[in-house]
Amino acid sequence: MDDSKEKDSNEKIVANKNNNCSNSNNTEKDKIKNYHFLYKQQSIIEDIQETHVLRAIEKKLGTNHFCLLTYKLEPIIERIGLLGDYSFLNVAYLNAQGTKEHLTFFVKHFPKIEALAEFAQKIGAFKKEVFVYKLFKEFTKEEVSLINNVIPQCYATSYNEYLILDNLFNEGYKSSDKHTTLDYDTVLIVLQSIAQLHASSIIFENKANKKLQDLYSNDLEESFFSKANQQGVEASVKCIIDEIELFDQPKTLKSGRNFVDVAEEVCYKIYDLVKPSEKYKNVLSHGDIWATNILLKHDTKTKKPIACKLVDFQCGRYVPPAQDVLSFLYLTTSKEFRKKYMYEVLGMYYSYLEKNVKHFGFDINHILPFDNFMQSCEELKVFAIVLAAIYFPLILINNNEIEEYFSNKELNEKALFDNRIHLVKAHKDKDAFYEHRIQESLDDLKAFCENYKS
Repeated sequence: MDDSKEKDSNEKIVANKNNNCSNSNNTEKDKIKNYHFLYKQQSIIEDIQETHVLRAIEKKLGTNHFCLLTYKLEPIIERIGLLGDYSFLNVAYLNAQGTKEHLTFFVKHFPKIEALAEFAQKIGAFKKEVFVYKLFKEFTKEEVSLINNVIPQCYATSYNEYLILDNLFNEGYKSSDKHTTLDYDTVLIVLQSIAQLHASSIIFENKANKKLQDLYSNDLEESFFSKANQQGVEASVKCIIDEIELFDQPKTLKSGRNFVDVAEEVCYKIYDLVKPSEKYKNVLSHGDIWATNILLKHDTKTKKPIACKLVDFQCGRYVPPAQDVLSFLYLTTSKEFRKKYMYEVLGMYYSYLEKNVKHFGFDINHILPFDNFMQSCEELKVFAIVLAAIYFPLILINNNEIEEYFSNKELNEKALFDNRIHLVKAHKDKDAFYEHRIQESLDDLKAFCENYKS
């Protein structure tokens, strides 16, 4: 049977070799024989290895009793994240009974845009994410299955090329809208997932009787707020300083100190804040929990959120859990929400953490007492405040316009490594939400600087 005239030019047709139809009995082979293809068509998608496709199917199905027929990458046009390109991997195969079935995976590719690829390579973003997913496998080996509730399964990785993951969109998950702030119900659902991530780290360490930092110190080295990205961090801080004047913030604080001078000093503290704490319990943290890295599933009837998965672990680090929790709150909720619910939702997070750790036989009060956790929140609040001020000028721009910036090398490098105040000036008067969020980030920074002591 020759299907060559009917196949999509982007679809890779797989010859019926033994490695693609392993463990087939004679009956299965009889059913499969009609699917022999006379050639393997050259595909425009050459960076997905067939062995990785086979591995992904085998892990997904939990069996190697299948025969791979075709696979094709379907690019996702919309930019989901900055440091990656994305596609769906559509697979056709024969099951053990000889019936044709289909699977779809989600693939995250190393960025193809030159400037983004150079940046990702320089800070080791892709390397970090591959490591974190491998670490999750180690959690599972220690029977810390809790982690699988809050992440997509990673079926195959190729260094600085791609990761093959669960297609969570097929399971009813959707990305959050970065142009809205989250409500109370959604915040609690996300905090439950964050607590399970952190609890998995705590449980793993207690089972192994070793700290992650001792086991994987090189792999956990900071990727984003590092010497490798010094130019990008400095550009972000310059933007914040220029925003103070652009948004008519007072030049002098109530303390009599110059706002710009104090703000600059506070912003550069972020280099120290991404290091493991010597004072508080550290956990494997996500490092970048904001709208596009949160996938939510909603009840079809009530429309309320019922589950959350965390994605994109390029900023994974080993720090106190307060850093993830507070960053999430400052990046995704309004100032009004935090004023009304901050203490309450921090308490809810801690109760989720306590419950998950207790389920595995450990007492969170002996590991991270509540008072200790709240004290860490107070001390690490500055990280979340600075992170929001650094992020908002770029990440809150409309996706279509972001694509324009990153498809043009000159604009791309300007957005990543130059003072981003030009972005703020270009968007603040035509996007009320953008302007409001940046204004709030400056208000939070000013409030912190008022009480800051060098």
